[in-house]
Amino acid sequence: MGRNSTKNDVSERLIALRIVVAGENQTRFAAQLGFEIKRWNNFERGLPLSKDAAIQLVTKIPGLTLDWLFLGKEDGLPIKLHRELVEAGKAMTSTEDKRG
Repeated sequence: MGRNSTKNDVSERLIALRIVVAGENQTRFAAQLGFEIKRWNNFERGLPLSKDAAIQLVTKIPGLTLDWLFLGKEDGLPIKLHRELVEAGKAMTSTEDKRG
């Protein structure tokens, strides 16, 4: 996944997760998972993901792991979720390549 000055690996994984769960609609995703939109947007922009927010995500999204959120370790993810996250990451990269 591409880089810019504020995003980091965790924020890029959060964007991929949102794309898998709710498509491009950040507001719908935040509401669906019980986050204020501003708070979720801050996570996607690169502010640190809190432990409480991470636990909220893994509780509400079946198969999601803290290891993937924080460390990018994919081995604990269910195959279907892993595949969807990889595809979302590829789509993000190709979109960034077209912009750049």
